[in-house]
Amino acid sequence: MSRYLDGRAYALRAPALQLLITLLIAAAGALFQHQVAISLLIGGLIGVAANTWLALVVFRPALGQPPHKMLLAFYLGQASKWLVSLILLALAFSRIDWLREPTYAALMLLAYVMTQLVAWLIAYKGGPVNAATGIPSGNGNRR
Repeated sequence: MSRYLDGRAYALRAPALQLLITLLIAAAGALFQHQVAISLLIGGLIGVAANTWLALVVFRPALGQPPHKMLLAFYLGQASKWLVSLILLALAFSRIDWLREPTYAALMLLAYVMTQLVAWLIAYKGGPVNAATGIPSGNGNRR
């Protein structure tokens, strides 16, 4: 399998770990209050959606494309990731009244930031991803 396909699979599976963490923190939030759980779930899902979009856009060009097309795909993916995030966050704030309360807004944004941190930690850790779970196996070169 080519490195390109390994990278594509890695990038498309990484949001699975983000989703798992989002569900776990939302379940923990449910122990306190349903609005806490929903705030955490919405923030995490926005992060997962944005990172999934990034992976789809970045790995859209076919194999063998000139480097400038690959670089353009990366820049478009990153810019559109932030656009997707902003739109989804704006929709959440405009449609769910209690998210305008500072506590719930902070929880939603905290969950969003946590998904971004997970993406960065996965990229930093490196190494192969377990195909069944989408979770890095920890055999990366960085320590």
